[in-house]
Amino acid sequence: MTANRKSWSRAFALLAGCATAVACNAADIGNFNSPNTSQLEDNPNASTVNTTVAGVLAGARGGAGAWASTLGIFGREIMNLDGAEPRNVLALLIGPLEPGGFGVDVGWTNSYRNLRTAYTILDVIDRVPDYTPAQRSAVKGFVKTFIANEYLNQLRVRDTFGIVFEVPKNPTEQGAFVTREEGYTRTAALFDEARTDLAAGGTAFPFTLTTGFAGFNTPATFVRFNRALKARLELYRGRWSDVLTALNESFLSTASGTAASLNTGVYHVYSTASGDAVNPLFDPAPRAIVAVPEFLTEARNRPDGSRDLRASGKAVVGTVLLATQGISSNVRPTVYSTNVTPVPIIRNEELILMRAEANIGLGNRSAAIADLNFVRTNSGGLAPLAADFGGDLITELLYDRRYSLFFEYGHRWVDSRRYNRLGELRKQLPSHRVFPLVPIPVDECNQRTAALPRGCVNVLGN
Repeated sequence: MTANRKSWSRAFALLAGCATAVACNAADIGNFNSPNTSQLEDNPNASTVNTTVAGVLAGARGGAGAWASTLGIFGREIMNLDGAEPRNVLALLIGPLEPGGFGVDVGWTNSYRNLRTAYTILDVIDRVPDYTPAQRSAVKGFVKTFIANEYLNQLRVRDTFGIVFEVPKNPTEQGAFVTREEGYTRTAALFDEARTDLAAGGTAFPFTLTTGFAGFNTPATFVRFNRALKARLELYRGRWSDVLTALNESFLSTASGTAASLNTGVYHVYSTASGDAVNPLFDPAPRAIVAVPEFLTEARNRPDGSRDLRASGKAVVGTVLLATQGISSNVRPTVYSTNVTPVPIIRNEELILMRAEANIGLGNRSAAIADLNFVRTNSGGLAPLAADFGGDLITELLYDRRYSLFFEYGHRWVDSRRYNRLGELRKQLPSHRVFPLVPIPVDECNQRTAALPRGCVNVLGN
């Protein structure tokens, strides 16, 4: 973390009040849950805004565990075999997924609580007397980027059920649901608005960012992070030319194949300091979190016969066998080796694979093969594909994304859905199901009985 630890502690306090409410969904987030937000509205000043911006970043970090773990379970990257919580298997592997069931929130509450905080900043920013116009613009660009990313997070989870886009200030009002397509369109526009604001944001942000933003902590460098996230959105909706346009303005680089270069990006960071948080995915024993056994057995071999370095570097056969409800694994993930290991938001290795995918979509096979080979040889130690490789490049791409992006953001589940390959995800038992998307949480459904959202249904899976 940065030295600005006091602001982070205040930011967590700002967000904590919502946890005591019955529900903190898009339709019922009120200022009574967040007195510091009311203070911000009544007397906005640079100090309070800066603290609240830290709160937005802290809130975004609050969802990192769900994206990696819950979506990792759906995508058969990991399993949670905590013997004290059988619903990690009963609900998330067998189901059905029910609006009021275990695990279906998947960041919904956190995302919309964070969105309300972020929109409050935008509501007051032009009234802050001790900001320059450039500083106001910089704050807007930063906050809009994280607003857009929260929407993108929920679009990945709810997919064709759509999401709530408007987040009313009045807790008695309800934001309308929008379709997946409209959600993507409006989220893309927000990323672009943020880019425009950042371009007018001067040379520095008026607040301090964590070390997870090293190299991206000014408006001019942060915009490259914004463009990387925009490229991810365009990838999800298959707009290949737009993916390449955004990537050209991002931090994608193939100048070096070192681990440091591939890992360049923006991260959520953690610490053991009072008021801060440790990495929620750290489980060294393990007590609960294991990789699916096939993560190692399905990894391809290097020329010397050893496994893909991405497999052997991210999971090991451990001495502890966890078993529950007829399934077991002794494969221990090693991605998060300490309780302060950062969690990537997005990094260069993903960007290179996104460019490969876009070029596959555009029919540019040679360019796609070059990027796939760059990743597979440098990150995996595998032999390169032949320049005239005539096989299925999507299969190659999905393999590389599986092993390059393991246990980071639930990529494999989203990727399998995008390519209609959910049926290829291995079930540990015949009673298990693979779910294509997640219902709308029951608290959101219960407030909308007059016009029930289409996502207020059980998802049975296959």
